[in-house]
Amino acid sequence: MTASLGSRVSIVTKARESAAELFLKSEQLLRFRIAFALVSLVLCVGIATLAGSELAVEKVAAIVGGVSIYSFIGLAFIVKRLRNETGKLRAFNALLITLDTMALTCLVHFTRGIESDLYVLYLLPILLSSYTFGKRGIYFSALLVTISYIGLLVFENAELLPYVLSAREDNGLAAAYSGNLWRRILGRAFFFASVSLLWARFCDYMSRVARKGAERLLEQLDANEKLVADSEARAKRERLINSINKAVRSTIETDKVFEIAVMQLAQAVKADVVAIVCMPFANPVSNPFSNLYKSGEKGGGRRQEELVIVEETTDKKSDQTFLPPNLCMFLLGQKGAYEVEKGEKVKTFNFTDPADNPMFAPVKSELQNIGLRSLVVQPMMYGEVSRGIIILGDRDGYRNFNESDLVLTKVVAGQVAVAIEHANLVAELSRKNRDLVGKNINLDAKNSELKTMQSQLIHHEKMASLGRLVAGIAHELNNPINFVHGNLPYLRQYVDELKKVIEAMDQVPEEHRKPVEDLKNKLKYDFLVTDLDNIIADLNEGAERIRHIIKNLRSFSRLDEAELKEASVREGIESTLKILSQYYGKDKIAVGANFDDLPQILCYPGQLNQVWMNLLGNAAQAMSHLPEPVLQLSGTLEGDFILVSIKDSGTGIKPEVQSKIFDPFFTTKPVGQGTGLGLSICHSIIERHGGQIWFESQENKGTTFFVRLPLVARKQELEKIGGDLFSDPD
Repeated sequence: MTASLGSRVSIVTKARESAAELFLKSEQLLRFRIAFALVSLVLCVGIATLAGSELAVEKVAAIVGGVSIYSFIGLAFIVKRLRNETGKLRAFNALLITLDTMALTCLVHFTRGIESDLYVLYLLPILLSSYTFGKRGIYFSALLVTISYIGLLVFENAELLPYVLSAREDNGLAAAYSGNLWRRILGRAFFFASVSLLWARFCDYMSRVARKGAERLLEQLDANEKLVADSEARAKRERLINSINKAVRSTIETDKVFEIAVMQLAQAVKADVVAIVCMPFANPVSNPFSNLYKSGEKGGGRRQEELVIVEETTDKKSDQTFLPPNLCMFLLGQKGAYEVEKGEKVKTFNFTDPADNPMFAPVKSELQNIGLRSLVVQPMMYGEVSRGIIILGDRDGYRNFNESDLVLTKVVAGQVAVAIEHANLVAELSRKNRDLVGKNINLDAKNSELKTMQSQLIHHEKMASLGRLVAGIAHELNNPINFVHGNLPYLRQYVDELKKVIEAMDQVPEEHRKPVEDLKNKLKYDFLVTDLDNIIADLNEGAERIRHIIKNLRSFSRLDEAELKEASVREGIESTLKILSQYYGKDKIAVGANFDDLPQILCYPGQLNQVWMNLLGNAAQAMSHLPEPVLQLSGTLEGDFILVSIKDSGTGIKPEVQSKIFDPFFTTKPVGQGTGLGLSICHSIIERHGGQIWFESQENKGTTFFVRLPLVARKQELEKIGGDLFSDPD
């Protein structure tokens, strides 16, 4: 059927080419007749001027004018209406040859008949017929002109024919003249018939030679056109392949690759519908078609429940695809049924009238509804795995997808399969990379948390050791100073009683007091008594100061208060300031305090003292180079919270490092002078107490730290903190 269709198409094409060629030849011959007639008319006028009355100029001019008239009429009106009618064009050319012969016959007749030399013009119709007719037409024209010329001679000399036929002797000179004339006519007729036959033979030969040359030229033109068409097809295929390759290399978005492939392939094969059909990936994480389903217009994609359909069609619809989903599912599912034909692997499947094929019986109604008469199914194979199919469809039953279309479709299918595999691999790699990044982030977080906990444990252990040391020293100093402090009242009492005894000596008679007075003068009794009172006062003041220092040490260490209890924030800050007396005090950093009447809060006092120690110590170091440093402390009650602010007049914190202040191991101090753990531990302690800590800083204007603590802390969390911080290291 395909061969028959091709032959019919070839016959129709050749017929159209023959009609077009005959039309051009007919038009050219009409133009030649007009030009020849005009030239003949000019010659006629010139001959008439020279020959005078010997030539019937009017009649010759009328004949030439008649030729011009029917040539003009044929060129202007008749031949154009017969452009594609080969038979009618041949009949019209035969009529023109006949008219030409009649005109020449009249021309010879009016130019002295047998004596006319214009009879040679009879060869012209034979030559013209060789241009538009074949062998039969040429010989028919030769016969026509021969009969016309001989008939003209017979017609002109018919009155002398009886003299030739009569045998009477009394005819005399007329019979002799008639005999000679008819012998001349017969000779002229034989000569003209021979010449016309030879001329016809020559024109036939030259016509066949010209026709063969034209056929060779046409064959060469056909071959060149075919070569050009093949080159264009290859170039188009290469452009399409390069376009798809570029899309594959430049993007992992498979929907764009599909749209480009379908659009380019549709432009190349000129089919009613071109579609890519495949199954989406089961794993949505690795599904490269997640952005594909947004159809409705030409060239779009549409996701059915279990299909991906991307198509380019001449039938524009806004709500559905051209190909029904069940038809696409059938073609996609049946590929295994027609992959083997006659024991060989078939890679491209071409069907004519698929609705009549028993294989497509389940989807016959769908094929009839959309009217597909030609169907090509091309599996998209990657190795031995099918990634889907490409469908070419056309409503024209005579449409034959040529080898170039099939090869192009096969190449596109391979490229699209590679694109799908590439997208699948990239998606899988991305998923694994995300998993790996997540695990690395989790590992880094755990590692950072472990380091932070380790550093905090070390710091807490140091602080606990320092607290125990301070508490031990305070305890050891407390007993002796208590002895001193406890005996000072007795010492004062005893001294006062001794003064009374000595004063009682003044009642003794003077003669008995003299040795005592001498001794008092010698010992400078008045000075000793006054100085002894001063010494006892100094001892009492020193003992009180030592006791106060011990109290502050014990308040700072709080090892005797390791349980959750209520404590005063103000007392904790004041005790810390006394511990840091090397920075704060008279002739040192001036401290301005403004505390409201703050209630006590539930907390671990020792942990909060660590916060005050770090914040106040950092503030002192920030102001160490200033000539007049000032520290401002304030505490206010805000609902269920206490807000404490510690403001220094130091250099401030640079903006580029402010986001890192609370990070573990970050410090702005020189190497060896800071661990970078102080503020991190402060943040952890305050946060676990249910509070917040933040700061505001401007370069060269100072820094203010804010600490907000709840009045009623989260007891369970604090107990957990206490258990972690004060548990036995073992």
